[in-house]
Amino acid sequence: MPRVDIAIVGAGPVGAALAALVAPAGYRVTVIEARTGRSGDARTLALSQSSRDLLETCGAWPAAGATPITEIHVSQKGGPGRTLLRASDAGLPALGYTVSYADVERVLEERLGAMGVEVAYGTPCETIDLAQEAARLRLAGGDVIDASLLVLADGGANARRIPGIAYSEKDYGQVAVTGPVRTDRPHGGRAYERFTNQGPLALLPVGDRFALVWAATPAEGDRLKALPEAQFLAELQARFGDRAGRFVSAGPRASFPLRLRTINSTIALRTAIVGNAAQAMHPIAGQGLNVGLRDARALARLLAGPGNDPGAFATLEAFRAARARDAGRGVAFTDFLVGAFADDRLVPTWGRGVALTALDLFAPARRLLATRMIHGAPSP
Repeated sequence: MPRVDIAIVGAGPVGAALAALVAPAGYRVTVIEARTGRSGDARTLALSQSSRDLLETCGAWPAAGATPITEIHVSQKGGPGRTLLRASDAGLPALGYTVSYADVERVLEERLGAMGVEVAYGTPCETIDLAQEAARLRLAGGDVIDASLLVLADGGANARRIPGIAYSEKDYGQVAVTGPVRTDRPHGGRAYERFTNQGPLALLPVGDRFALVWAATPAEGDRLKALPEAQFLAELQARFGDRAGRFVSAGPRASFPLRLRTINSTIALRTAIVGNAAQAMHPIAGQGLNVGLRDARALARLLAGPGNDPGAFATLEAFRAARARDAGRGVAFTDFLVGAFADDRLVPTWGRGVALTALDLFAPARRLLATRMIHGAPSP
């Protein structure tokens, strides 16, 4: 049966980036994917400057399709206060970038191909058996792979197969309605985060338009998707105001549920769990994939030493410790924001307004917030 150093389950951006980071160290790496090919995901991703740096290290940054985010305008509906985060606050050319999921997926796949890393599409795991000497995967079709290190980067599809691994979930009772929209003025690289009692609403600059993310109840989401374009634009204008200009067109709309899911342990015997398989969070503040890519970076750094046993307990425990603070604070930050701006009992409207105004007036606080959003919380 095949024996590899590292078997990565999941060929999405986190799993593929990890493979591209560790393969140059001489490890025998295989990537296993249940899908028969690329996902075809049409989402727009908001990646931080730190995530861009990581993908450039991999040789897989989709530069041609990236739009810089140079400013983020934060406000609340029905209350005072606003703040403007600028790339210059962090001394960077951009706070982040929007890119299509499909572009990131394609470029990473091409990079892995150039490196000789196999991506085995259409091979879902049927069983996972962990032992002191190896993690054994039985795949659909009968193939068996032994790996010194198993990495689950599959969004949570297989972690429950491991004894002792469990998830905690929180359903926000909302969906995110997404789609392209255009306004009558250039966006100038500015993104918007608008908080309302019904949920956050974000506009991300993409090319010469915006990508909209509008949180709503499931019933309201269905209604918004079904509205004629003119009526949809009118309701969006009423909810968002005119700070980005007048909305003049909207493309096809889709939706996905908003939930928080966290795992009780990011490691098991000869196993590391990364990305959305470890923590799936609300898209507010754009932390999800960026936190997952930082998982990949941290694990790759720990595996960089020559002659390492990649699945050794000491390596896995170091990974768990290195990621606990950043991932935990990312989860707590996004969950707090959802509650703080949706429930006046948690933080009153005037209190949110004072906080936004103070943030706008106090440059060091803006700089700290921007730095944490880009790089995450430092390891202890």
